[in-house]
Amino acid sequence: SAISGWSGDGTIAGASGTITLAALSEDSTIGTTVVTLTAASDGTAITGYTVTGTPSVVTLATPTVGTVTLSATVDYEVDDVLVLKIEATDGTVTGTATVSVLIGDVGPFTTITKELCVEDGLGPDTNFAVSPTSGAVTTAAGVTLDKATKDEYTVAISGTVTGGESNVLTLTVKVGDCSGKEKMAAALGSLLLSLLAYALLSL
Repeated sequence: SAISGWSGDGTIAGASGTITLAALSEDSTIGTTVVTLTAASDGTAITGYTVTGTPSVVTLATPTVGTVTLSATVDYEVDDVLVLKIEATDGTVTGTATVSVLIGDVGPFTTITKELCVEDGLGPDTNFAVSPTSGAVTTAAGVTLDKATKDEYTVAISGTVTGGESNVLTLTVKVGDCSGKEKMAAALGSLLLSLLAYALLSL
């Protein structure tokens, strides 16, 4: 018999080979799945897996499943790559998948504040939507904004660069006549040019 290949979060043709995975953020919690790989044998079924990691921060979910999770936190400033060696056996032969996992840096948490204004009576909603590519903020479908009902909202927008570094822009959105204030139509993407992905955190 022989280990014939690996599949899952990557593919290896043959008993042994290498895979490089996308970045794992250094703020990932213990228990986070790092990679799942399944070995195939052209003889008997796979009976078990083992894993070692440099640094030693990983463990197997169970000895019979090739799912590797974090057993400790990772730190980009200490190690910017995690190298795993996952070994599978069918009781007779073995195969080894060598997996390189880049560690994504998370910079100091930064908050930027900005005040905007929307005209009283502007539709359509008390909720706000954030473009995932530009960070532009718009009102979402629903009822019309009404100053008499609520005259101020706080909107937090997070942005994350490839590799994990994050930033937060906090908007204070006032409903009124907008005299002397920036209007909602102002482009917001320029405030977070270094951030590539955006998400609405809270209202």
